[in-house]
Amino acid sequence: MENKRQKTILILGAGVYQVPLIKRARERGLRTIVASIPGNYPGFELADRSCFINTTDRRAVLEIAREEKIDAIATTGTDVAVISIGHVCCELGLPGISEHAARILTDKALMKEAFANGNVTTAQFERVASFEEAIKASERIGLPVMLKIVDKSGSRGITKIDNVSQVKAAYEYAEKATDAGYMLVEKYIRGKEIGIDAFVQHGKVKLMLPHEKYVYQSGHTGIPIGHYCPMVVSQRLYANMMNETEKIIRCTGLDDCAVNIDAFVCEDDTVSVIEAAGRCGATGIPEVISGYTGRNYYDCILDNALGIEVEEFTLEKGHPTASLLLFSEKGGLLRSVRYCFRGKEYRNCNVEIPGYGSLEINVCPGDRIRAFQNGTDRIGQAVFFAETNEQLQTAVSDFRDSVRIEVDD
Repeated sequence: MENKRQKTILILGAGVYQVPLIKRARERGLRTIVASIPGNYPGFELADRSCFINTTDRRAVLEIAREEKIDAIATTGTDVAVISIGHVCCELGLPGISEHAARILTDKALMKEAFANGNVTTAQFERVASFEEAIKASERIGLPVMLKIVDKSGSRGITKIDNVSQVKAAYEYAEKATDAGYMLVEKYIRGKEIGIDAFVQHGKVKLMLPHEKYVYQSGHTGIPIGHYCPMVVSQRLYANMMNETEKIIRCTGLDDCAVNIDAFVCEDDTVSVIEAAGRCGATGIPEVISGYTGRNYYDCILDNALGIEVEEFTLEKGHPTASLLLFSEKGGLLRSVRYCFRGKEYRNCNVEIPGYGSLEINVCPGDRIRAFQNGTDRIGQAVFFAETNEQLQTAVSDFRDSVRIEVDD
């Protein structure tokens, strides 16, 4: 009997957020080609073949895809590679996000303009190309406002502005983080920031799951450091979330991909969309979805990329689940990471307790780490499971109180 040809998947990105996807692909018997810029990225060690390219170079990515005769292409947790995925899918006829949708979703100005044209509920905004334009836009929109770069994710380059005197410094801070020639000024919305992850395949929404956020307040803005489910919502709020999700999908052309949405929930149960992405979220979101739904979300991403039907989600098999990043407020040489997990103390090591959770540290003593500014500065990630949301929050709180990270200058 003739053996079946081993299928090949090209995974863009080799960082910590792509590692679980790479591991799951290998567990499923897929040949994995991992592409990223050169660096000390853990995904390279796991790959059947490593390609050292910039994943934003869509022509180089397409050349590798053709050379390797790939059957699928995917990523998770990063925006930078999404246009290249769309380009390859369109050129080779593979399942996945279109290049048109990818371009809209990876430029926040194009995204907001699509939202406005598609009647998505979102904050008033203006595109600006200088700090003088940013000042005028701030005055027209009315303070407070948010100044945002358009081409990066992970809360980079974002500042809340309460006074016009802050605009110049905010603009200079943002300029250092962007490769684009313009930015966004948008009205500051008062509400509770939440996440919504969805999955759309063949034009049908297979999942729409709201989740709460743990947020770290930095000097410029709040940065998500974890997520948890369940999020208790009224029927009215759930309907509003689904309505906004469907409008986002329609107005951007999203299909055959995971969708990650950031939004505010306002006092009257209305939803104001901050932004959306045509890929799964980071900071432990796949693990939270997997734990809460009882289905491996990385399998769904792989199935979709391979053209396998993804079943609609139910919430019958999972448990309350949370993720939380480990990070340091101080940069320097890492000396040690100490923490308690279910009452036992650990130091500089990973741990997994069935039914309770796990923790993975991504750095070693002696490594140079950065002071936390966004999700890429994590030094580890914890995942928690519980029977009730109250037990879940207690476990997370106890863990956070126990963490001690020692860093030398």
